[in-house]
Amino acid sequence: MWGLLREQGAPHQKKGMRMEDNAEFLLKGRLNGSQRNRVKGLLNMLYTPKELSEEIGIYQDQFYRVYVPLGCPFSRDSQGHYLINGKNFKRWYEENYQKRTLEKGQAYCVSCKKIIVVSNPERKQNGNLVYDCYICPNCGKKVVRFVDAKRKKNDQQKELETH
Repeated sequence: MWGLLREQGAPHQKKGMRMEDNAEFLLKGRLNGSQRNRVKGLLNMLYTPKELSEEIGIYQDQFYRVYVPLGCPFSRDSQGHYLINGKNFKRWYEENYQKRTLEKGQAYCVSCKKIIVVSNPERKQNGNLVYDCYICPNCGKKVVRFVDAKRKKNDQQKELETH
């Protein structure tokens, strides 16, 4: 790889890598909802990168290009093949890819993949859904932040009765 790979998941970085580059790597390794749910189901056993990628639903190259340089815990067998413990990978992923929480006056732009500071929202309502619309200062695209999803009491009562 980059000549800096170490066993047992020690932090790896490409020579001369800045923190901004590291943040970009973190974005590339972020999984979608169904993939995160599959990570939660990994067993306490050793997976090869191919098995892990099939289990989670990612490309095998993502393991080598993103997770290994960021310090994913792995070991090597006698022939030099990568082996990843499922529970250790799950723990590492949850520590490095924590859920983002937004403060009041912030929104997340899915185009730039950044948290932005917002002001002067344009409040809209579509049925029972209330949301604020902003313009991203970085890319100029529309950013939406949901405020409330009011449901009628009758709908809530029917849902409680069915469960």
